[in-house]
Amino acid sequence: MSEDTGLDAWFVHEKLVLNLLSRQDGVELGRRIPGPAHPFAQTMRLDAFERVVAAYLARNDVASLAAVHHQGTLAEGKVLWLEQPISFKGFGPAWAAIDSGADRDARASFSAVLSTDSQLRVRGTFNPRHMTCNSAFSQLSGTKSQFVLGYVQRVTDDEVELRPIVIAQRWLRPRPELDIGDPGDPAHIAPRAVDQFAGVNFAQRLTKKDLEVLRTVSETRVKTAFAELLGEPEVPKDWGGEQFDLWTFNRLTVEGRPLRTAIAFKGPAKFHPMRIADLGKNGDQIDRLAQTAADLIVVQHCNAITAPVVNMLRVYAESPRRPRRYMTIDGYDTFRILRHIGIV
Repeated sequence: MSEDTGLDAWFVHEKLVLNLLSRQDGVELGRRIPGPAHPFAQTMRLDAFERVVAAYLARNDVASLAAVHHQGTLAEGKVLWLEQPISFKGFGPAWAAIDSGADRDARASFSAVLSTDSQLRVRGTFNPRHMTCNSAFSQLSGTKSQFVLGYVQRVTDDEVELRPIVIAQRWLRPRPELDIGDPGDPAHIAPRAVDQFAGVNFAQRLTKKDLEVLRTVSETRVKTAFAELLGEPEVPKDWGGEQFDLWTFNRLTVEGRPLRTAIAFKGPAKFHPMRIADLGKNGDQIDRLAQTAADLIVVQHCNAITAPVVNMLRVYAESPRRPRRYMTIDGYDTFRILRHIGIV
């Protein structure tokens, strides 16, 4: 992870962590762990493992399960990460069986429907002996949003099984620091936060009927209008392999802070609620946005934007190696912006 992110781990399989590391990193980890007589031995041991996993993720381009699934490259043995609400079951009974000696290999389980594709279920089991603290009992019970780093053990058309290496809460401070947004989603920026949109009436109530006006506004016209509003003179022509439809280096600002911004526009040729499939093959337009040096990645559409698209943008924005911000501008906000500048 970057220096702006970290982990509070509830489950750490130390042997699997060591399998990830180079020999040198393993030796360095051993140096950080104090002897058992140290008064803070357990706390310092956990801290050392959390830091070494964070460093591993910062140096290695570990893909998200969501991205790999949509690219069609899920395969057994891959190390991936997943962060979303996950249902945990059986922690208490499994720990009781272990503690009593009845079953030293008793296991709890977790499952979730992938946030970017409701047709894929993620499952896995884990041994509570690898829990890190008492808080793990509550954190790994019921449905909680957690970060899981794990190996793919099995893949079918509608299910993937993960063997967890670490289960943790992740904290994230995308650069640059901005005092905005939802504490539960620090990577998100709403269009109303953009300084260049300051005069737009985002409180204006609209209906689906208002969106019909956008059927006749071309994608090129919308892109040009946004460029003019941002004061961006360079408007690239569309072509099939583009990373973005519009790039602005320092003209989009939030709280006066310039953000390098890459934007993908979708016009009336796809006049329906946006799905991941509308963003290129396997949603690879989002992947291309994320390959840029942008601080902010944006998807604009002339209609509604479905939750899987928002979730996929969030996945890329919250990459452990390169955290950044994301924004969606749906048809309603597009209408408000275009009305503000007199186009609709």
